[in-house]
Amino acid sequence: MRNGAETIGEQLDALAVQRYAGEWEVLISDNGSTDGTRELAARWSGRLPNLTVVDASARAGSSFARNCGAAKATGDFLAFCDSDDVVDPDWLAALAAGACDYDAVTGKQDASVINSEIVQTWRPPRTNGMPRSTFLPFAPSCNLGVWADVFATTGGFDESYPQSHDVEWSWRVQLSSHTLGFAPGAVVHYRYRTSPRGIWKQAYLTGIDSVRLYRDYRAQGLTRVPVKKRLRTWAWLVYRLPYVAQPAKRGLWMRRAGEAGGRLAGSAQFRVWCI
Repeated sequence: MRNGAETIGEQLDALAVQRYAGEWEVLISDNGSTDGTRELAARWSGRLPNLTVVDASARAGSSFARNCGAAKATGDFLAFCDSDDVVDPDWLAALAAGACDYDAVTGKQDASVINSEIVQTWRPPRTNGMPRSTFLPFAPSCNLGVWADVFATTGGFDESYPQSHDVEWSWRVQLSSHTLGFAPGAVVHYRYRTSPRGIWKQAYLTGIDSVRLYRDYRAQGLTRVPVKKRLRTWAWLVYRLPYVAQPAKRGLWMRRAGEAGGRLAGSAQFRVWCI
């Protein structure tokens, strides 16, 4: 978490009603919050098992924070979720059951519960199965279960990836002969960004990381998106520029513009043509 005072209460409430019968602990990895989130989270100490707030403020970045949390965990199985989402009551139990058959497991992301209808139109519909990229399937870090020894031996999340570290880790895990599975009952109610700045920043970092992924995995078979398709995206941004003045459609334009801008910046940074 980082400055999650407005949303973390919903997530902690959801964790407090998990229908998981085994022993478990909750670690909140704080990535330098300054809005009182740590103090707010501490109020759940009597409602959540073995609640610990981990200081992960030494470096900004969700991948760093998740690695810090994993390093402090004492269990043999790790389950990752985000402070601004809401897990289903059977989330943890479903992940743990799915892990009996796989080295790592993910579940469904549902965007229909905590997002308005307008906000939902700014993003493609969430898949009912395991998310798949143009290369290999991946487990989003907001809904990921993995055996602790597997996470450790694969090196954890690559902290050079600010946004797509879950994609990179999932590919690296599968390429090292580990299995990644899907648990339908492990549902996370996913929260979209709503502010233009927040939408842009998330999409921009995703765009940069898409170039970084191509640089790092083209030797393993990752192909580049055709230039014609990328040019159509830039043409769409010019043609749909009036969306910026329309609150109902502004988020859609900002997301696509952020990704395109990130790919352009990433191409320059990594010296890989991938606009």
